[in-house]
Amino acid sequence: MNLPHAHLPMFCDQCEQTAHNTGCTEIGVCGKDPDIESLQKILLYGVKGMAAYKAHARRLGKTDPEVEAFIEEALFATMTNVNFDMNGLLEMVLECGRMNLKTMQLLNDGHIEVMGRPSPTEVTEGIQEGPGILVTGHDLVDLKAILEQSAGKGVKIYTHGEMLPGHMYEGLRAHPHLAGHFGGAWQKQRGEFEAFGGPIVATTNCVLIPRHGNTYLDRLYTIRETGVPGARRVVNNDFGPVIEQALEIGPLRPTELHKTQTGHHYTRILEQAGEVVDAVKSGAVRRFFVIGAATARSRAATTTQTSPTTRRRTR
Repeated sequence: MNLPHAHLPMFCDQCEQTAHNTGCTEIGVCGKDPDIESLQKILLYGVKGMAAYKAHARRLGKTDPEVEAFIEEALFATMTNVNFDMNGLLEMVLECGRMNLKTMQLLNDGHIEVMGRPSPTEVTEGIQEGPGILVTGHDLVDLKAILEQSAGKGVKIYTHGEMLPGHMYEGLRAHPHLAGHFGGAWQKQRGEFEAFGGPIVATTNCVLIPRHGNTYLDRLYTIRETGVPGARRVVNNDFGPVIEQALEIGPLRPTELHKTQTGHHYTRILEQAGEVVDAVKSGAVRRFFVIGAATARSRAATTTQTSPTTRRRTR
């Protein structure tokens, strides 16, 4: 990746008084140095990510005044001529980590209360016969609404990418037309959306702008924060137009099917903590891999869901 400012001590374009009307590169016009600029950017990135999952938690009825107050204070601290104290900003960056964990707990608790108890389950991967809708992103509230609105209408619902863990919740699995899963990592979506053939609903990140050669834009739907130029919009949480288009398109072209497992939520792992410890002591389990990112799945590994955004792989 070519980063045009990577060779510079800093590049701060935060305010209208930046050097040369482009950005301050050695020291800010305001007086900030590269360390302060770096801490402020880390804080901004942390708050942005936390706000995304806080928005999911709020849709599930989960809020926390301490988290909300921190987001306001952290954003205020990054404004021009507010905070030049490196130790103070470092403390705020570390506090952002604590607030993030608190936010993820809110989201986890909300998912369980609304979607039901998580448990390991086997999921069919691939496209089956009949009309279908593909749901991508992270918002399980949208998946739940789509399942409810499409019940009894002859449309199969498939999860895509990081929606796979949705199958572990008993409340979602109770819908027989939650047919399975199709697709992998976000960077493969252009080819996968093209191949799917039916409507796609992008509930959150990651959604990409289709390339000129792609033909699925007229069956790509976005909602709330998501948006792609030329895509259709879901308004007032009404997925009726998506369901109608799926029926109009008709049966999808089936693919090869295979089974995969998901649903090894951390609460289920803790229930078997004694067995896990014994397996480690005996040498049956020798390695634990913790991956905290939007990474591609591998069929060669067993994926264990430890939190809504962190997966553990064991072998």
